[in-house]
Parts: sequence; structure tokens; C-alpha cells
Amino acid sequence: MVEGHGYDLHQDCNVEISDTYRWQPQAEIKRFEWEAGDVIYIPPCTIHQHFNADAARPARLISCTNRIYKNCGLNDLEQIGDAPEYDPISC
Repeated sequence: MVEGHGYDLHQDCNVEISDTYRWQPQAEIKRFEWEAGDVIYIPPCTIHQHFNADAARPARLISCTNRIYKNCGLNDLEQIGDAPEYDPISC
């Protein structure tokens, strides 16, 4: 985390990789608090959301994906909700 503070919600999934790729979310949702200077590790096949806890200041993070995982075709990233306050021009 480069700037700000907030929290993440992580939901692990049971995954089966054979001829197809199937995953089933587990019931437990875990909450992790973070602040500037922290590193967040999100395990593969984990549903996750980042939340900014300060409405007056933006939270900024640098994100990367394991290229081996990505090159194996297991990089299913899906944006579930928009961040309406996000302005790409001011970044």
C-alpha cells in the first residue's frame, strides 16, 4: 500500500482444475486491515475486495500478478463493482 488506510475482504475458494476450471467460494469471509507501507498478499483463487477507510483521502496501491499463474490461463480477474469516485485523469 502506497498511501491511505483501509481493509480487504478475502473469501477463499475450493478449486478443481481438470479438463475444466471450477471453483466454489467458502462461507467464511476474512477481513484484513491495512495502511500505507503494508504489503497485501492475495492467494490464488481468492475472491477479494479493497476498501478505502478514509473518505477524505484516496488510497493508492501497486498491484501485480504472478506471471506463471497468468500464463497458465488461470488469471480470471473480474471487476464486480465500480468505484464511482475514481477519476483516471487525476491519477
